[in-house]
Amino acid sequence: MARVIYAVGRLADKPYRIEKIERNVYSAEELCYSLVQSAQILDAGIMDPSLVSWLREECGLPELADRLAPYLGKERALSDFVSEILTYVGFVPQEKEETTRQIVSSGQGMEPFEKRMANASYLAEGARPYEALEEYDAILASLPSPERRMRTRILCEEGRIYAQLFRFRAAASCYEKAYQLTGSSEIYLNYLAATRLGLSDSEYISFVSEHPESVNASLELEKRMDSLIAGFNASERKLAIDSLKRYQSEGQDASYEVALHQTLQKLKEEYRSSLAAPVA
Repeated sequence: MARVIYAVGRLADKPYRIEKIERNVYSAEELCYSLVQSAQILDAGIMDPSLVSWLREECGLPELADRLAPYLGKERALSDFVSEILTYVGFVPQEKEETTRQIVSSGQGMEPFEKRMANASYLAEGARPYEALEEYDAILASLPSPERRMRTRILCEEGRIYAQLFRFRAAASCYEKAYQLTGSSEIYLNYLAATRLGLSDSEYISFVSEHPESVNASLELEKRMDSLIAGFNASERKLAIDSLKRYQSEGQDASYEVALHQTLQKLKEEYRSSLAAPVA
């Protein structure tokens, strides 16, 4: 966030962190800017005793802190709490302040977005991946710009869906965006895995050589892939596939047909079970 000019109170030595949008603010003006930007997703979590103490001690605004203290712990006081801050600091125009108050007053925090996320997840688990992707994209487009947590969740879900559709480059793009938001090493491994699967061996080697920051992560990825391959090689499914190949190469048509039918039936049963499983 670009540093805004501050005129009320003082610049804090220690920032206050707005957990909802994972942002540090250093002044009352930066706080107002962030409240206006994230009005659609604010909830009672912003009515934080630590915020009141921060305004009093770090920003030198005891009068504002005294005005806010009575709201703490009260239900349905969120819009008044936010308005008190905006009015006192006077950083935003009155019209914008009133609009923000209305948004906060009528909003339900992240609840509407969570419901849409549940619907998208239901579509994905119900073998309707393209509908799920469409819903996830719609949620991304409607999220307030400061929101990061749900945005990251959606990008990772989209990456997973694209990978299941064997669209590895699209998956890599989603994971890359999620990594840029969080810096998570696990998400970066997902990005590398999707990149690796979307490239030939020579292309992937070139990619790693051109991105030296990925060397250590690529080594970890290879370890995990080796472990997965070893697990698959020891699985019943691998034995079934090997049997099919052997029957086919030896011309044992009857055995091949029986084994193929059994394998397909098992896959169908696993698929039906996955659809019947409750969605988290």
